[in-house]
Amino acid sequence: MEEHAGSWVNLIVNLEPEWLQRYLPLGVVTAWLVLALVVLMAWLGTRRMQRVPTSGWQTLGEWAYNLCVNFCRQVIGPGGERYAPLIGTLFAYILIMNLTGLVPGFTSPTATLNMTLALALVAVIAAMIYGIRAKGWRYLEHFVDGPRPIWPLMALIHLVGEVARILSLSFRLFGNIFAKEMVIGQVLLFLGSIVAMHQLSFLLRGPLVLSGTLLLHIPLLLLGLLVSLVQALIFVMLTAAYIQGAVETHSASH
Repeated sequence: MEEHAGSWVNLIVNLEPEWLQRYLPLGVVTAWLVLALVVLMAWLGTRRMQRVPTSGWQTLGEWAYNLCVNFCRQVIGPGGERYAPLIGTLFAYILIMNLTGLVPGFTSPTATLNMTLALALVAVIAAMIYGIRAKGWRYLEHFVDGPRPIWPLMALIHLVGEVARILSLSFRLFGNIFAKEMVIGQVLLFLGSIVAMHQLSFLLRGPLVLSGTLLLHIPLLLLGLLVSLVQALIFVMLTAAYIQGAVETHSASH
């Protein structure tokens, strides 16, 4: 049975049968908990909607939705608001998963390559589906753009390009969040060892050392917050750019 040290979610994972732990490891269970949190937040913001919002949840939800709509219109162009549900959901889901690593006793699901590959597949396949909806099956013509004799070669090149998009999205998110987890974890472990040594050898100076390490902890949390926010924003910006390239008309591209 695989152990994942330092996570409260182990309490749930260890209750699973051993054969099920292969398919529902720590990262997947944590991602499901985050998904439940996102659904709960959406429910709280829409359960008693009013024309003039009086609740904080509805006000926050409308503010977030308007922000997402404006973002989609700026990146994708006119009509970009129709893609706001996908972009907004991806951003909220990825951001909260990134931030879970900053909560003591939890790890970020996006620090695993399986999770980021799944998110990248969703983004790239969604862009293809939106392209087919906007242009019909003519969307697939760009895969064989060029003279007829080289159609197979062009199709292979475009296919490699789509695979490269998936790998780029997944490895970028995974690499940055994994590095954030490792750096913050190692620094906190180092600071914890310093506190332990000073409290054992210099009992009078222990509180001073502890307060100093806590002050050093704050910049690390701010750095982790910044990395989590930036990586979620980069992911949805690239997703929006892929959608924009898929749905734009031939005249607009020229």
